[in-house]
Amino acid sequence: MDGGEKKHRFAKWAILALAVADLFVWLALAESGRQNFTEVRFFDVGQGDAAFVQTARGTQIIIDGGPGNSVLEKLGRPMPFYDRQIDWMILSHPDGDHLSGLLAVLENYRVDNIVWSGIGKDSAECRQWETMIAEEGARIFEVSARDKFTLDGGAVVVEILSPETESAGAKEGSNNLSVVARIIHKNRAFLFTGDIDAKKEELIFRANPDLRADVLKIAHHGSKYSANEEFTAGSAVAAAVVSCGKNNRYGHPHPETLDLLEKYDIKTLRTDEDGNIVFRTDGERIFLRTEK
Repeated sequence: MDGGEKKHRFAKWAILALAVADLFVWLALAESGRQNFTEVRFFDVGQGDAAFVQTARGTQIIIDGGPGNSVLEKLGRPMPFYDRQIDWMILSHPDGDHLSGLLAVLENYRVDNIVWSGIGKDSAECRQWETMIAEEGARIFEVSARDKFTLDGGAVVVEILSPETESAGAKEGSNNLSVVARIIHKNRAFLFTGDIDAKKEELIFRANPDLRADVLKIAHHGSKYSANEEFTAGSAVAAAVVSCGKNNRYGHPHPETLDLLEKYDIKTLRTDEDGNIVFRTDGERIFLRTEK
């Protein structure tokens, strides 16, 4: 489903030199029409996850909503005030630091398609989520590994890598039942990992030995147990995003996770230090900027 074309002025970008040495070089990017670019934003929502994708044809995807309702203000940058419709909503798992903001989005926007595992948990927020999505009138997809959605006439693909089918029906959710999704625009891919741990990453990589991701959202806010070396290095990651709150009580991201990224010369960006992190790709080049 294609949304309307939306424009926003950007001044400086970094270009991710993927084909040569995975280096970032700052340059000025003239304002040219967005029609050839897919934009991926990782919002700074404190200690939680929230991301927003707008494809070259204007299809909009929100992935998690962070804690509270700060995501509503963040959506004001890529979306004009009169746009009250979102094409796709993906919930990785029903923990409050991923779910709460999506409840606010459902209250303020019409959502056409909702993707989640269907695996709930015994919490007031999850019960509210289940009630709200039932009343939304959207198409609801309860997904598992190997499901796939094709958008923009095939130009953009959303692949589901986890959870496994046998997990479906488990009433008490956990981090390792997170929906793991890879969004691909032509030859470039962005991987969203929810809150899975390193062991789960290893299992996903062994099930998908050809897995590649240019940009990786580090699982579980960069916790000590979140980054598997085989998964991280084997996926040929050029840039990693850690979504976490400033001076959070968990100590995220953990030094071991940061050391692993440094070991493989992976460019690391953090919402607590860099603010909103924005990538733009035409399917070959990837441009980056941050917004404080």
